[in-house]
Amino acid sequence: MTPAPTASSLVERFKLKERGRERGQDGQPQSSQPTLDNVEMEVVGYCDDLYAKRRNEYHRHRSALEERLQPPPADHGADPLVENTCKEMRDAVAEERPDLSRATREAQSAIGEVNRFRLEQGRNADADYPESRMWHWGILVALVVLESLINGLFFGANVEGGLLAGTSYAVLISVVNVVVLGWVLAAMVREIQHRKGKRRIGGMAGMGAVVVVAVFWNLFVAHYREALPYDYPPAPDTLSPAAAPPTAQSPATQSPQADSLPESCWHGPDESDADQEALCLFRASPFGLGGFYSYMLLLIGLAMCAAAAMDWFKTDDPYPGYGKRERHRRKTEDRLEQDRRELLADLNELHDDAARRLRNDFRDPVQARQLALSDYTKLHARHTDLWGFARDLAKSCSGALDIYRNANREARSTPEPQVWHTPWVADWDLPEQPDSSSLMSEAEAEERSRQMHAVLEERERQLRDVHDECCELVNEFTRLDPHDKAVPA
Repeated sequence: MTPAPTASSLVERFKLKERGRERGQDGQPQSSQPTLDNVEMEVVGYCDDLYAKRRNEYHRHRSALEERLQPPPADHGADPLVENTCKEMRDAVAEERPDLSRATREAQSAIGEVNRFRLEQGRNADADYPESRMWHWGILVALVVLESLINGLFFGANVEGGLLAGTSYAVLISVVNVVVLGWVLAAMVREIQHRKGKRRIGGMAGMGAVVVVAVFWNLFVAHYREALPYDYPPAPDTLSPAAAPPTAQSPATQSPQADSLPESCWHGPDESDADQEALCLFRASPFGLGGFYSYMLLLIGLAMCAAAAMDWFKTDDPYPGYGKRERHRRKTEDRLEQDRRELLADLNELHDDAARRLRNDFRDPVQARQLALSDYTKLHARHTDLWGFARDLAKSCSGALDIYRNANREARSTPEPQVWHTPWVADWDLPEQPDSSSLMSEAEAEERSRQMHAVLEERERQLRDVHDECCELVNEFTRLDPHDKAVPA
C-alpha cells in the first residue's frame, strides 16, 4: 500500500517555508487569528483527503469481507428447487406419454406383423436388404443416362436435330427399359421365391410375359429408328428399279430389304410419320431389322433391362413382402427409440442441473468458518495498516505545520497567533477493531456441517428417486416384446 507522506514532502509540496516567511513579513496571520490560517487549512485538508481515501478503501474491503462472513443458515425444510424440479420431470413424462405410447403401439404392431409373416411364410433368416438404397438408385440413374446417351447416338444419325434430338427419344426408351420393365421383371423374379405354388407359377408366367414384352418393345424401338427419315422405308416410287432415278438406286441409299417391304409402310418423309411406318414394319416383319445398328440397339435395350432388373432385385429381400415389413418395423422402432432417448435426455438434464445448483449453493459451515477466520486475519491486517497510516499521516501533517509556523515566526515582527501555542491534533474518526467473537465455534460448525450435509444428501436422494421413477416409467410404457406373434384370434 502507498505509505503516508513525510513532513518534508508536505513542506516541499506546499512551499511551506517560503510561504511562511512571506506571510510572516506581511504580518499574516494576524495575532487575533482564532483558527488555522489558509495555508494550514490547505495542508490539513490535503491530509484529510488522504486519510478519507484510505479509510474508504478499508471500509470497502471490510464490507466485502463481512458479507462473506455471514454464517450459512441451517435449513431443514423442503427446498423449492427440488420440489419444482421433481414436478417438471413428472410433467415432462406426462406430456410425452401419449405420443410415446402411440409410437410404442405402432412399433409393437410392426414387430407382430413381421413375426406373423415369418411364421406363416416359414422364414427363419432375417430379411436381407441394404441399409441404404442410395447406391442402387445411383446405379439405376446411371443406367438410364448410359442407355440414353447410347441410344441418342443411334437416333441422332436419323433425325433432323442430330444428337440432341435423338437423345430426347432415347430418354423415354431408357426409362421404359430401366424403370418400368426392369422393376416388373425383378418383381416377377421375386414372386418365384414365394413358398406358395400358385405364386411361383404366376411369377414364372409373369417373368416370361415381361421378357416377351421387353423383346418386342425393343424390336419396335429398332424399327422406329429405321423408320425415321431420311431414307427408310423407301418411298413407293423407289421400290421399282425402273421408276426410280439413278441416284435413288445407288448402293449407298438403297436398303437390301427394300424389295421385301410393303408399299403401304411408307407414310411420308417427316419424323411425324415414323411411328406409323415403324408399326407397319413391325407388323410386316417383327424380327426383320434393316442393319447392324438396329440389332445392336435391340441387344443394348435388352441388356439394360436385364441389368436394371438385377439392381431392382438387390434393393429388397428376395422373398416378396419380407423386406417391406422389416423396413417398416425398423423404422417404427428407430422413431420410438429416438423419441424415448430425447425424453430421457431431458430428464437427465433437469436432474443434473438441479443437482449442480444444489452443490453450487451449498456452503459447508466448517469451510465457511475457516474462510471467515482467514478473512478476519486479512481484515485485521488492513485495520492495522489504516491505523498506522493515520498515525504517520498525522505526525507528518503536524511536523509540516510546525515548520511553516517556525518560518513564519522568524520573519514576522508581530506576536504569533494564540492558536499556535497549542499543537495541531488530527480529529479523524478511526474505525473500531474487527471483532471475530461472532463466529461460531469449531464444534458448532462441525455439528451444523453434519446437519446440512444430511439435508443436502436427502435432497439429492429425492431428486434421484424421482428421476429413476420417471425413467423407469418411460422404459415401462415404451418396452417392446420382440416375440409378439400378433396372430389374430
